[in-house]
Amino acid sequence: MQNRTWQKNWRPTADRASFLVTTFFLVFLSLLSPACFGQASSSSDISGKVTDPTGAAIAGATIHLINNGTGAERTATSNDQGDWSIPNVPPTNYKLRVEKQGFKAAQVPSIDVEIGKTANGSVVLNVGEVTETVEVNTLPPQLQTQEATVGQVIDTKQINDLPLNGRNVLQLATLAPGVSPPQAGQTGSPGQFGTRQLYITVDGGRGSSTNYVLDGTYVRSVRFNNMSLQPNTDTLQEFNLLRSTFSTEYGQGQAVVSMVTKSGTNRIHGSGYEFARNAVFDARNYFAPAYSTIGGAQVFNPKPDFYRHQFGGTVGFPVIKDHVFMFGGYEGQRSQRGTLLTALFPTQNELNGTWDATSSQALPGPSGPGGFGYSKTNPAGLTVTNKVAQVLNPTYPVVTSDAVSILGTANYQRTAPFQDNYDQYTIRGDWTMSHNSSLFGRYVNFDSFQANPQVIGSTQTNPLIGRNAVLGNTYLINSNIVNEARIGWNEFYNIGLGVLAIPGTNWAAAEGLNNITALTSARQNGRAAFTIQNFTSAADFGPNAAGDQGGHENVISIGDSVSDVIGKHTLKAGFQYQNRRLWQIADNGSRGAATFDNCTSATYAAGYIPTSPDDPNNVTATGNCPIGQKGYQLNGTYYFYNKFQNYARGMCTSGCNGNAGNSLGHYRDNTYGAFFNDIWQIGHGLTLNAGMRWEYNSPWVEQNGLEGTLDPGSGLITFVKIPTVIPAAYTKYIDFSRTYSPGIVQPKRLGFMPRMGVAWEARSGTVIRAGFGIYFENLNTNELQFTRYAAPLYFQQSFTNVFTNGLYPDPTTNTQIPSPFSIRPENSRPLTQEWNLSLQQDLGQGLVLEMAYTGSNTHHSWKRYDQNMYIQYPFQIPTTFVRPYPQFGNGVLTSSTFGSASFNGGSIKIEKRARNGFYYLGSYQWSKNLDNFSGEAGANDSSYATTMAFDRSYSNFDTRSRAVISGGYELPFGKGKSLLQGPIGTVLLGGWSLQPAVQLRSGYPFNIAGSGCTFASYNGCRVFLAPGRTVASSYKSDRSISNWFDPTAFSQDPAVATFSGTPGAYVSQPRPRPNLQGWVTRNAGRGPGTTSFDLSAIKNFKIRERLTTQFRAEAYNILNHGIFSNPSGAIGTPTSVGKITGTSMDNRSIQLAVKVLW
Repeated sequence: MQNRTWQKNWRPTADRASFLVTTFFLVFLSLLSPACFGQASSSSDISGKVTDPTGAAIAGATIHLINNGTGAERTATSNDQGDWSIPNVPPTNYKLRVEKQGFKAAQVPSIDVEIGKTANGSVVLNVGEVTETVEVNTLPPQLQTQEATVGQVIDTKQINDLPLNGRNVLQLATLAPGVSPPQAGQTGSPGQFGTRQLYITVDGGRGSSTNYVLDGTYVRSVRFNNMSLQPNTDTLQEFNLLRSTFSTEYGQGQAVVSMVTKSGTNRIHGSGYEFARNAVFDARNYFAPAYSTIGGAQVFNPKPDFYRHQFGGTVGFPVIKDHVFMFGGYEGQRSQRGTLLTALFPTQNELNGTWDATSSQALPGPSGPGGFGYSKTNPAGLTVTNKVAQVLNPTYPVVTSDAVSILGTANYQRTAPFQDNYDQYTIRGDWTMSHNSSLFGRYVNFDSFQANPQVIGSTQTNPLIGRNAVLGNTYLINSNIVNEARIGWNEFYNIGLGVLAIPGTNWAAAEGLNNITALTSARQNGRAAFTIQNFTSAADFGPNAAGDQGGHENVISIGDSVSDVIGKHTLKAGFQYQNRRLWQIADNGSRGAATFDNCTSATYAAGYIPTSPDDPNNVTATGNCPIGQKGYQLNGTYYFYNKFQNYARGMCTSGCNGNAGNSLGHYRDNTYGAFFNDIWQIGHGLTLNAGMRWEYNSPWVEQNGLEGTLDPGSGLITFVKIPTVIPAAYTKYIDFSRTYSPGIVQPKRLGFMPRMGVAWEARSGTVIRAGFGIYFENLNTNELQFTRYAAPLYFQQSFTNVFTNGLYPDPTTNTQIPSPFSIRPENSRPLTQEWNLSLQQDLGQGLVLEMAYTGSNTHHSWKRYDQNMYIQYPFQIPTTFVRPYPQFGNGVLTSSTFGSASFNGGSIKIEKRARNGFYYLGSYQWSKNLDNFSGEAGANDSSYATTMAFDRSYSNFDTRSRAVISGGYELPFGKGKSLLQGPIGTVLLGGWSLQPAVQLRSGYPFNIAGSGCTFASYNGCRVFLAPGRTVASSYKSDRSISNWFDPTAFSQDPAVATFSGTPGAYVSQPRPRPNLQGWVTRNAGRGPGTTSFDLSAIKNFKIRERLTTQFRAEAYNILNHGIFSNPSGAIGTPTSVGKITGTSMDNRSIQLAVKVLW
């Protein structure tokens, strides 16, 4: 576009010196760095056309772009077609001046260049003297005429003024179409901002599919690919959500949140604030009534205590005017919330093996063809011989009844404080070294701590430390060629740590357990998760006794890009290098776990009628409890042992898991990226944006060679480095003839990603755009545990139908070899194909309408399954149940890339940028998101090892309809406004503004889950349709939170109905064939939709010309709607199935704040 002339003020000696100094500094830092991470540009572009009043192009005009904050200037010259472009400019507010001899100069005093977008600086010059200046206050429509990217920019005013619960900047991303908020614990239930949920899902992506960029450097943990720190919103200038088909500069994700921090300017400016919430101002939680009936009397329930204080400030100032600037900010939070914790604990009788005569849980009906049932009367001599139970029983809360008197699902409650504190500070410096060279550096430190109480009295702590730094240089080789170099560093630490309810005891030793990690690791100490089916256990940290998990990452980034303007082409090319280092611990089952359910009938050959529960003849499948331990005789009648009796005698029916060893691994990898992009202004309003990106991620390599996996071809465990000590019992199951390459997964070097977009300005104010691109994703390093869990590197033992006394056997001598977790060496790298078609229409007065269709297909996504599951297929009942690798038990959990997804969505958006104190953003999207794996939200939710197509259903994040509107309005009262301009009106009504944010969406899907499955470990336990029923018949037209769907439509067996009754009196029979997987696929249910209305009201008191005090009142869920979680879909738990017992967001809550701006 521009002629290739050197800037007239270029000074060779000074500029070359500054360039060399900067280059040396960047190289020096890179040599010191222990690791490298990815880079992406945080810059923007501005382009335009210079014409005369007749529309004729004006060539040779000089364009001056001046930063209104720092005075930094860039220049360009219009080409023969009148076009000009200035690439790689920091996003901020500029002044634009255009000069040409024979014409009056035109000056635009204020034009915003938004992050990641190309601003339109087209001007018309009138004939006259160049010394005359015409001020232009009407800008051309700011439409995206240079690219096909579909996204949303959130500017400083929106960031600062809109109501943000917890001041989490990602909440603002949910104002755009296509974005789903975080889900609580990544479980599929809607989550809430303000609880450190540091991720979003965009246009059908997984929770790990979004990339997070701050000042051009990734701020993302590699474990789950979530944001690694929470930026202080007062330090952010703006951010851009890139939803679909964005530039080749960005890699490692199918969507991007790109943020830019503020910088210092020539004026001292800053803020100080305190935001406060207190339970006094909040409405009660929907499930926390003001009164309870205890002993026939009404007892008042005080609201749980809650406070949250967020406080801090910012300051920016010049160190040397027009040259050196500093900016910094601090924010702290101190928060504590009284949390209602509920549980269903067994009574003392039930812990001792006796089914209470007054129990609210119905005795199961007869099981199997023999018609043998269950009894509440114990066989003679039954006592608690389970050694673990003998130790745990005295630690249970004492309850007199198992009646579900609390929320219809629990018999015990306690309130304990949840703590959430952090300290965060940001510091940034900018140095305009010369007209041709500028340098900036920025550092963020986020140090947070959460303490999450458990119902049993223990506490799970969750420290998170995120640190990020970047140093960048922009160097103008000439007015057309710009070089941008960056080096960055990202550190992330997060590991769960437990605080015991009853310290001072080595629980594993006291319980008599053997060969588990908790015996020798103080970090993993805690009570075992020995659980009676449908009840809460006394486990310190949850039902699976997973142990403390987490990691520590250190990464640094180096990248460089060069932009050049040649005629109608704006070219950009660059490279990015990454070296990432991680230590990670993923101990699993370290405290021991076991589940105790009712014994069930064996499956017998067709037509055979067993003579007793333990009849060994014609057995085709065992069921719960081994033959010989299923039943007893009482007064001449045979009965099956029930779950309380099994707990007392220690008969574990499923999930008898206990692991030994240390899973700590030290990993490194290198990644390389290169890109090229061309914006070609073809003419007649048509622009082509095309480019190619190449990425190569080397496999993550454990530095000590502690990697192994099951080779499915040979059935042998194959290592990267054969262990020096191998138990004799293992030798025939290990491949000594070969080893895998470090990292196990085969390198994939052909990582080419073409991207193309077309924008056509059909007429002034109308742009039609279309785009297509391919995007690779990262491996979640949480999957690295699948190369670490191979004996004898780590011993993972899983049993079914065993007595717990004596658990867990010595894994080095036991005949059942511990099941190895595995990873497929031929795994591909996940990729997504994205496409879009959109129309932008300028409606005048700063109002823009956009209609867009976005679609995507994801291939080779990460998906886990149990490779040693009993061989079976949907809708078929095997004659025998056989494991493919009988030398191992179930639980060969395998990390594959068999995942897939598709997304299609149509959206309409209308946006009015701030003008005269009024702005708004409204959108509606209809979409459909299908997948067979929803990321960490369903990490272990596969159904079959033989087919992955069965799991294809609605994604956990599928939101069919979603509408959002937000905005701000300055009330027209007071001095300088149209109404009540007097002193009284100014004091009382002047300076007020209102900012609403309303979100409505349809419900998320949820699983209908069975229980008692033993066909595999770590798989979803599916159900069947009851005879004569359909999934549609489970939907209720009169659904309520206590009766959301009809669970009698489902069964735990394909031939008979195992679930019956009416709401409040459901009865669930045990699963007759525990080895048979169900035939109803995942996410067959649909939860409640939500309506959320947040509002902020701000009153500005102008103290001086540059000193303003704000009073703010923010209300979240101001209409006080119950915003509910999904209902329970567990048909094995009749007391809670179909009920909604929690909210995913608070009821109405009020936040007050004072903020000082200068």
